Formats: sequence, structure tokens, C-alpha cells
Amino acid sequence: MSLKTPNLNGGNMKKQHSIVLLALIGLFGLSAGAQAQEEGNVVTKIPYEFVAGGKTFPAGTYVITRISPERESTLVIYNHEIPHTSALLEPMSSDGGVDHAGLSFEFVGDTYYLTRVKTSAGVYSLRIPKAANTVSKEKQHDAMASGGEK
Repeated sequence: MSLKTPNLNGGNMKKQHSIVLLALIGLFGLSAGAQAQEEGNVVTKIPYEFVAGGKTFPAGTYVITRISPERESTLVIYNHEIPHTSALLEPMSSDGGVDHAGLSFEFVGDTYYLTRVKTSAGVYSLRIPKAANTVSKEKQHDAMASGGEK
């Protein structure tokens, strides 16, 4: 009985190189995907107290990111420096990404409400609470009524 030794100079070596090459391509592909996900984050300093996701946040530096890679995904906002400062944000709608990330706020009554998050991964429109809309309408009505009386 004779044992055959594999031919290392032939097709097996090419096959091994191909496997290694495919593994490296897979690793680079995964790291590029992780980088693209990081690009969808917004990190910004907000200089005033504001409301997002039904929760009031103090002024500070916040990170907003998607929970999953899907564009319509829930967002999360958090502050690394302040414990228990986070909330989930449910977008009403989303559009394509933009070159410059940023946030938009609406000032209602005496409160700032986060209304839009712009990232390279998407632009997300957020709801403001119904109570804020009611306060805004009441103030508009009061201003119109007092403006009309002389």
C-alpha cells in the first residue's frame, strides 16, 4: 500500500491562494460596511435644553445613530457624559442622505423640539408631541386675538 502525497505545486496551491484571496476580500468588505454605518451617525453639541422622543434632554454633546442599517430604522439619541440620557426616535418619514449632517429644531412655547435628523445615510423627519402643537395653536390664536383689538 502506498501513500500519495499531495502535489503542492499544482492546482491545490492555486485553490489555497483563491480561498485566502476570497477571505481577504470578505474581510475588507465587512470593514467597509462598518465604516459606512459609522458615517450615518450625527455627533453634535446642542447648546440648549430640548425634547426628543418624548424626553427632555439638557444641553450637551449628543450622538444620534440608526439601530439597524435599514434607512427607515429607529434612531437612538444619547449622551456619553450623562448617564441614562437616551431615547428612541421613531421617524415619520425618511429621504436620501445629504452631504452635511445636522439637526433641525422647532421652537414651540418655550421648548425646542428635535424635528429632523440629517445624515449621510438618510434624512429623518420626527414628530413633535400633540401637546406642543396645541400650545403653538393656542399662542397663535391669542396673538391674533390681541393683535386685532385696539
